[in-house]
Amino acid sequence: METKNRIRELRKSMNLSQETLAAILGTSQQAVSRMENGAYDIPTDLLVKMADSFNVTTDYILGRTDIKRDLSGQVRMNHEMDRYYDIVLRYQRLTDINKKTLMTMLERLEQAQGEQEKLVTGNLHRKENDVDDEDSGM
Repeated sequence: METKNRIRELRKSMNLSQETLAAILGTSQQAVSRMENGAYDIPTDLLVKMADSFNVTTDYILGRTDIKRDLSGQVRMNHEMDRYYDIVLRYQRLTDINKKTLMTMLERLEQAQGEQEKLVTGNLHRKENDVDDEDSGM
């Protein structure tokens, strides 16, 4: 699998928009789009942030291996899974219709959170522009 497909696959597996991933990485949506399309060499700092955010190795993102996590990453994942194991057990006891309902609720919560993050990001950009305008007026 190519790098560009790995980034898109990881982003979509976490239900993130390009805008949201860009905000997490501290870059632009256009840069994320170019990385996903292979039209942009990924700067090292963004590659490391991406690996940390997705809890995978940089080699996995770059397509050099199909193993997502090294030993320390797997240990971190196991600790995370231990924290939420009771939720998994409760989910397994649900009927199929209730599992579907829960998934719909989670998708709506993620969508609302993404919209809220866009608003916050938009407000931050407006404030930065206001500061730039004030600086240029002096």
